[in-house]
Amino acid sequence: MRREIGSEFWRSPLIESDNDLFPTCTQWYLSGRSALKAIIAELVGVKTISLPSWCCDSMIKPFADVGIEVRFYPVYWQKGLFKEIELGSDALLIMDYFGYTTPIPGLCNYDGIVIRDVTHSIISATYSDADYYFGSLRKWCGVWTGGYAWTKDEHTLEMGEADKSAYVSLRSQAMKMKRQYIEEGLGDKEYLKTFDDAEDCLESVDIAPAADRDVELMKRLDVEMIKSNRRKNAEVLRVAFSDWLIFPTLSSTDTPMYVPVLVPDGKRDALRSHLINNEIYCPVHWPTSDYHKLTEQEKYIYDNELSLVCDQRYTEEDMMRIVETIKSFIEEK
Repeated sequence: MRREIGSEFWRSPLIESDNDLFPTCTQWYLSGRSALKAIIAELVGVKTISLPSWCCDSMIKPFADVGIEVRFYPVYWQKGLFKEIELGSDALLIMDYFGYTTPIPGLCNYDGIVIRDVTHSIISATYSDADYYFGSLRKWCGVWTGGYAWTKDEHTLEMGEADKSAYVSLRSQAMKMKRQYIEEGLGDKEYLKTFDDAEDCLESVDIAPAADRDVELMKRLDVEMIKSNRRKNAEVLRVAFSDWLIFPTLSSTDTPMYVPVLVPDGKRDALRSHLINNEIYCPVHWPTSDYHKLTEQEKYIYDNELSLVCDQRYTEEDMMRIVETIKSFIEEK
């Protein structure tokens, strides 16, 4: 077994029975983006939407592509993470971050359409505050596809039939290559290019269903194992880097996707390179794009955030390796 930490998944922990993670009215899509597009197809008459300023451009582009004006409400760091919800748009998109439950101030006063991205919170919380729910499991486990959506009143969303074969083929091939590399020591890191090719392919696929294999997998995901391992792993990192935490509190129901930190003194990128040199791959959330319209205050998170890996593939010993690698960087600097 190779000692690489992070990057794409290649397996999923499963149980024999249904995990009851998803409502019975859930529809299964190629990706979270595909699921979001199915929701957008219903937003007839919606001219404006408010999105959090801290978000991925894949959440922005689907609205822009159909001519919906995207407005950003401020999400920023000021000795804590703050959200200032703007209530003047026809629709509002809300989300938690990385499995940490956070309040949405002013939501009870909003009478427009509410869309909740539950990608980060699907294992941590159950919500009833939105008209539409959507997300993806790709950041939690090894699925080829992994998108899902449901509606508050349980009506059926559009399900397209866009050609997904090239994407699914590339994802499945990449996961197989990574499994062989990690578990059997075969090949080199060619799987990285295959994963990238799959992402490029996804850009051109519209609304499409999930792979049948993934639908069954998502229903049988071992949620309790994921919760337990991630919480134990996260605790090691949270204790070691308590002064860097974006979310100082982990509630009893939270299941961390990552342990997001703010690296001080403008050293995020240098630290990330140091980790990569030690085969530890911690992502940044998120790269900015031409779609983002950010103030300097909002941009601070983008410039300094690093997501420390804590998922179920790894042990507390692996977490100590991350801690020691980061501390060696700090001591050298």
